[in-house]
Amino acid sequence: DVAMARFQHEQALRQELAATKTELQDRKVIDRAKGLLMQRQGLSEQAAFEKMRKTAMDKGLKLADVAQRMLDVMDLLG
Repeated sequence: DVAMARFQHEQALRQELAATKTELQDRKVIDRAKGLLMQRQGLSEQAAFEKMRKTAMDKGLKLADVAQRMLDVMDLLG
């Protein structure tokens, strides 16, 4: 019983760590895309975030997915 409880606890910690890493990566992508909008369109940080959020909502996508798509397009266009 103790071994099973310990195993379950370790599994929960691993899942929490993976979720935290994903969240951090998503935040980095969102911040990079937000900075790109601020630079290219002269938007404030709040306006850039709201523009990305609205796009995500309109398209039914996660905010991080919209941000990644923006970065991918900018890489492609140079």
